Amino acid sequence: MIQVSVAILAGGQSNRFQQPKPLAMVAGKPLILHTVEACQAHASEIFLVVHTKEARTELAEYYPIDQIIVDVMPEPTCPLVGALTAFKHARYPYTQLLPCDSPLIHPIFFEILWSMVEGYAAAVPRWPNGWIEPLHSVFHTETAAQVAEQCLARNEIRMYALISALHRVIYLSTNALQRFDPKLHTFINVNSLVDLQKLKKILGRKERYKAR
Repeated sequence: MIQVSVAILAGGQSNRFQQPKPLAMVAGKPLILHTVEACQAHASEIFLVVHTKEARTELAEYYPIDQIIVDVMPEPTCPLVGALTAFKHARYPYTQLLPCDSPLIHPIFFEILWSMVEGYAAAVPRWPNGWIEPLHSVFHTETAAQVAEQCLARNEIRMYALISALHRVIYLSTNALQRFDPKLHTFINVNSLVDLQKLKKILGRKERYKAR
C-alpha cells in the first residue's frame, strides 16, 4: 500500500463547546485521541494541525509536541489553511486529512480510499446527492500544496475550491463503504454538546458489544 501521512486538523473555533473540542473527554480520553487511534495502524506518520501556539501547548499534554504543527499563516482561519499546513509538513507522497472529531472511522475506509488514489491528485468520498467530504479525503501531497497556495492567493478559502482546481480527482461513493460501515459512522463528527452525548452512547454500545 502507498505511504500516507495522516494530518488531523484541530484548528476550529469550538464555539459551541465549553472547552476546545479536541480536548472534550470521551470514554476517559480526549476526543482527538480517539481519531488518532482510528488511523494508527494504517498511517506512515500522524500529526496534528492547530491554528495557534496556545492550542499546541494545550494539546501537548496529551500528544507529543513535535507532532503538533501550527498553521503556516495566521489568516484566514479556515480548513484550507490547515490543509496547506498539512501538505507542507507531510513527509510522504500522499496526505490523508481528517477532522479532529471523527473518532469512529472504519479501518476499511483507509484501505479503500488509499487503494484508489495512486495516479490521482485526490480521492474524495462522495454521497449519492453529490455532497463531498473534503476533510476525509486523501491528496497527492506536492500537487495539493501547490494548488492550495494558488487558491489562497486568489482568496478562495473553501476546501471545495481546492478540489475543484485539482485536475485528476477520483470519488469514493459512500454506498460502497456502507457495505462495511452500515451506518457510516466514519463520517460522524461532533459539532455540539448534543452530538458529543450521542457519540458517548455509540461508544458505550460498542464497548458492551466487545465485552460479550
